[in-house]
Amino acid sequence: MLFGYAVTAWDVSKNSGDSYIAVGFIGQSLSSGADFSDNWGSSNLYNVSTNVLGNTWKVYFSTAGNNLKLAIKNAETANPVNNNAAAQCKILLAQLMYECTTLYGDVPFTQAWDPEKFPYPKYDSQQSVLESVLSLLEEAKAQIDPSSPFKIADYDVFYGGNMSKWTKLANSIKFKTLMVMADKDPSKAAAIGQLVSNPTTMIASAAENLRVLYTGNTNNENPKFRLFGGENPFTYASKAVTDIMVPKNDPRLKKYFDLPTGQTQYIGVPANVDANASTSLISLYLYRKNAPSLILSYQELLFLQAEAYARGLGVAKNLTTANTLYKQALQVAMEFYEADPTDIANYMKTPANGGHLVDLTTAADPVKEIHLEQWVDLMDRPLEAFVQWRRSGPDGSEVPLLTLPKDATPGPLIRRFTLSPDELAANPNIPNPQPKYFDKMWFDL
Repeated sequence: MLFGYAVTAWDVSKNSGDSYIAVGFIGQSLSSGADFSDNWGSSNLYNVSTNVLGNTWKVYFSTAGNNLKLAIKNAETANPVNNNAAAQCKILLAQLMYECTTLYGDVPFTQAWDPEKFPYPKYDSQQSVLESVLSLLEEAKAQIDPSSPFKIADYDVFYGGNMSKWTKLANSIKFKTLMVMADKDPSKAAAIGQLVSNPTTMIASAAENLRVLYTGNTNNENPKFRLFGGENPFTYASKAVTDIMVPKNDPRLKKYFDLPTGQTQYIGVPANVDANASTSLISLYLYRKNAPSLILSYQELLFLQAEAYARGLGVAKNLTTANTLYKQALQVAMEFYEADPTDIANYMKTPANGGHLVDLTTAADPVKEIHLEQWVDLMDRPLEAFVQWRRSGPDGSEVPLLTLPKDATPGPLIRRFTLSPDELAANPNIPNPQPKYFDKMWFDL
């Protein structure tokens, strides 16, 4: 039950109000149309609501993180010991803390969730937290015993207690984490190479995606549907996204965006610029009752594998292999969003044959092409899109190139959340000086 509550609290935050909308606006994968609705609209101007900062922090350290730690303790002190349940909780906790540090930077980890021993936990460096994420995943994998009947099954909304899939998930989170670390720590290339050379040890099909399924029944609707009540009052297509998709006639346009009445073109709007009657809204298809909440996907891993081969990270550089993985990633991504099969087939043709598929073996910058499509795929997953954008290139060369929102405070683009006001008031061990929204993180080039 601790596990189940943690998953629910996490998914509601990640895929609806606080994290989804605010991060989407600051990362420009969503646009507000200059609508300053409630807690979220002013995120375009880097004035992130204290409710957003505080509620998101509480998920990682209280309603989700602390519950997982309690569940781990219960599982490991049970008689008999429930190692599988402990491993399931550790793998999820690793994913949570990966998200937490990529959003907030340096955060408590080694002294977190132990208020009796550490009432004021110290902050660990982001590099240390990411290393701890990797260690936690390895610890969890070592605990997994597929032959044991003791595990979380009924409350496991992801894999129903299938421990082989949990092992694959652990390797997938490890791979994603290593790719985020690789530019600042090139020694991670060897571990990347081991996983890329054995891709079946990770999520290897859409059926193995880490996602929460919803039925559409009362109280089991997707969090985005519950947030908006089946309507969409103020989340618009971002021009940064449509500028990539429209020239290619991307088959996902019909799934990502809704055309206003009388319009035939998908038109996005820049950050904090007024929307108008011709601006496309984020589609109600994405906000439907039974839309799944996607957390880690097969296509995401395929794009990362393509990048590893395109760059030669832990494997010999091979643009032919990268191109094959890139094409597969695009196909899987478009199928996930249920794009029209005929439109997909037409898109996947080369430009010489009337299609829009870029050939990485001849592209001027194959890694940039991978990053562009990775970011487009993550449009409806803003936290992941924000991480992808920051890791895609040095400051000023990210993919895509984003510009300062209209009327935002002059200066650098936003790179992070600042700390929760509650945490600032409660913990004397907060970093000094306190992080600012434009401070780059350790992994950020």
